[in-house]
Amino acid sequence: MSATLTTPPDLKVDEEFARIVNELTRRGLLAGGLAGLAGLGLAACGGSDGKKRAPSGSGPTRTVSSVNGAIAVPANPTRVVTLDGFTMAAMFDLGAAPVGVYSAGEQYVEPQFVERWRRIPKISDGTVGGAVDLEKVVALRPDLILGIDGQKPPYEQLKAIAPTVILPFNASNAPWRDMAQDTATALGQADALAALRKRYTERAAGIKTTYADQLGKLRWNLLQGGFDNGQFWLYGAASPVGGILADAGVKFADASQAVGTTGQQSMSYETIGKLQNADAIFYYATNTGAPANLGPQLFAQPLWKTLSAVTADHLYGTIYFLPSGYSDALGVLDALEAALKKLAA
Repeated sequence: MSATLTTPPDLKVDEEFARIVNELTRRGLLAGGLAGLAGLGLAACGGSDGKKRAPSGSGPTRTVSSVNGAIAVPANPTRVVTLDGFTMAAMFDLGAAPVGVYSAGEQYVEPQFVERWRRIPKISDGTVGGAVDLEKVVALRPDLILGIDGQKPPYEQLKAIAPTVILPFNASNAPWRDMAQDTATALGQADALAALRKRYTERAAGIKTTYADQLGKLRWNLLQGGFDNGQFWLYGAASPVGGILADAGVKFADASQAVGTTGQQSMSYETIGKLQNADAIFYYATNTGAPANLGPQLFAQPLWKTLSAVTADHLYGTIYFLPSGYSDALGVLDALEAALKKLAA
């Protein structure tokens, strides 16, 4: 079932609403908690005390869970603002369009989303960790706001604008999957999510069956170049990308196996030799295929160049290494299958 959420044609609002926004700005309410929105008939949603509160002036509602308790949301939201890449990716994957999105910069947007993302108003300044611009959120007149607790959004201010559902990212071992589920629940899009889940499950099972012989013989390490000089990040089966690969039958080499339940750990260049017994290495790449972050420095290390997987040219990268949703997870599976085809040849 496709979603019916729509994107506003432009950033303009009607004259009356603009007057309200200007008045709010003049009073300083946007910086001071937006308490005055309730008196203007724009306030909504559930409280941090866990009590259910219906959106002001709304029609039928549903109740969904969040880190702030039970929240009453519109039965069929049409103007949704997303505060992070996970809820945005989930909406795009579900065939829905937010009316406003958080922006850390276009370079962090997955290729399959870029064109749609460009057309949508942004509610932050395009930098990593940039603050949510509350005035821009108000101007978009959302009937639902979605975010994750990992980014610590300004919940008290946001809930005064519209029902605000903050999802439990911090408690999830597979955020790409769990945030998609929670977003679909908040939107009332269970059917669309079921179709995505079926597609993913069948794709992983198909790879596991088709390449069973190779997958039984090969051992993989998973890594990211990272951002700290002299360090890289090693991933295991408990990481999001590791879980996707495990679903497709991938077996892990000693280093990735040793990561354990944390999913990932920082490693120094002096420990590169621990990657030696891997038959292949799966890494985080840019959209050009080059190693991302400080990956080029890692790949230039003399010890790196002696690894069995490197000398055999069994290095396989993907831009979807840090998945945000189902289309990213499918991208990981596509990259795995492409690698298995090359290994078979």
